[in-house]
Amino acid sequence: MVLGVIGAGNMAQALITGIIKSHALESSSIIVSNYNSKKADCLVEKYGVLSDDNINVIKKSDVILLAVKPYAVIDTLNQYIKDLQDKIVISVAAGISISEMEKVSSTLKIIRTMPNTPVEVCEGVIVYSKGKNISNDDILVLEKLFSKLGLLFYIDESKIDAVSALTGCSPAYIYQIIEAMSDAGVRMGLSREIALQLSSMAVKGAGGMVYDTKVHPAVLKDKVTSPAGSTIEGIVEMEYKGVRGIIISALYKAYEKTLSFTKK
Repeated sequence: MVLGVIGAGNMAQALITGIIKSHALESSSIIVSNYNSKKADCLVEKYGVLSDDNINVIKKSDVILLAVKPYAVIDTLNQYIKDLQDKIVISVAAGISISEMEKVSSTLKIIRTMPNTPVEVCEGVIVYSKGKNISNDDILVLEKLFSKLGLLFYIDESKIDAVSALTGCSPAYIYQIIEAMSDAGVRMGLSREIALQLSSMAVKGAGGMVYDTKVHPAVLKDKVTSPAGSTIEGIVEMEYKGVRGIIISALYKAYEKTLSFTKK
């Protein structure tokens, strides 16, 4: 199988890195094109993938990862529609629905995905919805490419904007939390390097506990919180500052913004 990638932005790079790292494909089976050829050249140099122009990438590939900006998705499909027939087209664009893409051609095979950037280290989340022409065999192809990049699951397209906000945007918020934790560590006398290592591993470990044990986070929180201890002092301070409300509000604001893209 040959994967053609149109677009070489951050998400495309994260997916390519994860696919190669997980051995889903060899780098020689990935062809990249980008309007800025320097970006594609960087991927060639860094990962050993191939590069070509859009039309040749499409012709040489079995699966097309459409990783252009949302505003360019429909134009790209219109421009190359003849050569996209019988190809599996995987879109990562926010706000562009399957029905919009299928209006270009009723025979297009479209899978709409919403990945987040931790796919780069095979710890990501990828949800997908499928178009009317996608077969079970096509889903097996998707699973071959993405199943080792983290959590992959099907979701009704009506919920994909919520996932975009919850898992697509939230890594940026978690990075801010890790940065703040490391600042606190530096304030307490730790080196920046050690503070970052400890903070990032603490976040990774806490997330792993929730995911692996399936225990509610409130229960896990209580296991760390001793009566009159230091942890409860911090929790009370977080409650006073409204940390939970801020997080909920930030995610919902991101969701509303995603909806505004969809309505345009």
